[in-house]
Amino acid sequence: MLKGRSLMKFFELRAEGLRHREISRVTGHSRNTVRRYLRDEAGKNEAARAPRRSKLDPFREVIDELVAQGLYSAPAIATTPHPSWL
Repeated sequence: MLKGRSLMKFFELRAEGLRHREISRVTGHSRNTVRRYLRDEAGKNEAARAPRRSKLDPFREVIDELVAQGLYSAPAIATTPHPSWL
């Protein structure tokens, strides 16, 4: 993994208008390495993914209610009947 100066050199040379092949000649790194780092840096500006739904989301309200009653352990919750489970 490249760090610091090498990586900054890639971006400086790219800003000057050099192509991947020219950047690889100047820096001594392979074309694929140059391309990968430039592509990965460009991808960081993309929007983040939406968080996935949890399997417990349908039961979130019931779980919060039981925790508010002081039931924290799974055995205690399992032995306590809840109206939504019937």
